[in-house]
Amino acid sequence: MRPSEAAHLARQALADGDATLARSIAERLLVEFASYPPARLVRALLAEQANDIDAALDDLRGVTSAEPANAEARAVQARLFQRRGDTDRARVAARQAVELIPSSPDVLESALEVLNVEADSLDTSAAVLARVHLNCGWPDLAERHARAAVNESPERVDVRLTLAEALWRLGRLSACEAECRVVADQAEECVRAAVMRAHILSERGRTAEGQELLDRIGRIDPEFREARELLGTLEVHRLVLPNLVEITLPPELLRQSNGTVEAAAETSTDDGVHAAASPDTDPTPAEDQEDGQESPTETLGETPPQVQPSQPAEELPGPEVQADSAGSLPRSSEEAVESPEPLSLDEVARDSDSRSEAVPPTAEVIPMASAGEGEPVAPTDEPAAGAAFSTFDWARHLIEHSEWTEAERVLTDIVTANDPDVSRVDGLLLEAVAHRELRVPAWKLLGDHYMQTDRPQAAADAYLRAANVAGGSAG
Repeated sequence: MRPSEAAHLARQALADGDATLARSIAERLLVEFASYPPARLVRALLAEQANDIDAALDDLRGVTSAEPANAEARAVQARLFQRRGDTDRARVAARQAVELIPSSPDVLESALEVLNVEADSLDTSAAVLARVHLNCGWPDLAERHARAAVNESPERVDVRLTLAEALWRLGRLSACEAECRVVADQAEECVRAAVMRAHILSERGRTAEGQELLDRIGRIDPEFREARELLGTLEVHRLVLPNLVEITLPPELLRQSNGTVEAAAETSTDDGVHAAASPDTDPTPAEDQEDGQESPTETLGETPPQVQPSQPAEELPGPEVQADSAGSLPRSSEEAVESPEPLSLDEVARDSDSRSEAVPPTAEVIPMASAGEGEPVAPTDEPAAGAAFSTFDWARHLIEHSEWTEAERVLTDIVTANDPDVSRVDGLLLEAVAHRELRVPAWKLLGDHYMQTDRPQAAADAYLRAANVAGGSAG
């Protein structure tokens, strides 16, 4: 199980009122990763419930040191300062939470309650404009407003981090490094600043130092989410993202969390309100995976763990997928072999939301149960004995039946196998991004596949889309 999956279970248990389970999972995570922000945030929320303000603030300091732009942590700080009677600090923290543009209604409402104002009465600040411009891909405008915000509030580490990122995206690495050092003085565990510094070191020929710094980030961000987001915007870089780690929860915790897992599967986590987990994970606990090989130097993500598929079988015809005149998607698995045209990420990104809601899951060719001659044959959920059922068909079958965790594993196997039928793999992954539950991992796998097939620019686009979707989900 990935750490983010375990953190999601803890948040869901907390939302369901099971404080004991939430604490047990959080403490188990902190044994493995002592500074893991999602786990520390859960523990802070538990301390808030127990009215242990000092313990909660201590954990929140750790969260904001690693993630200065964590709006929820700032909102919780505001509530705690207000409860302790420190009105000035409460309002400062609440204002900061609002200016971090939280996507969660709960976080925003909590901050506004401390400020005792309506949302439409807030003025647009330079910090907000800087962050909006940066999110829209306008780093030059973001830098201008971020500098103004730094002049207004030089103590705001989140604003200085925005300025550093704007400079990094503009390629002004020396100025970015200077800002990152200031950020590190105020928030020594800041993951985002460390990722940018690691990249700057590698660009100066000090790749070993940059790689060492990147590896140390794993103690705080074991899934390297921020590294994937930032480095995914680059066409080429010299850093290698370490393999994902897994955590094993004790059997008794897994048994206790069974109901939590089922409830979480039906709960949308787009706003990050009830889950501190990575949006690219399914809340269902995953079985331990075998360690895969390290990815090549130029790969933006690590090679997914390699799991051998079942016995190869003759492939059944795949479902039809609509395509435009530019060949964005193959109409069938046979046409995918014939079409040498690159698949359009822009077209899929525009259409994926509408297709995921307007069109039911992709039809699947399901083997029929055996029957006597002349008798009707009923479809079954599993292939009949001896029936041909390819790995591609199995992936589509799992997607149709909303088996998101297993579907992600099978898609990972397909990418790891580096199938020579490049266009067909493209088509399958582009089908997967139409489903909200698979959108982030499918974009990432598509980026891995593009890197394997020597298409770095397309890979960068795919990684960026994964980061954008993940950022919109996490809030």
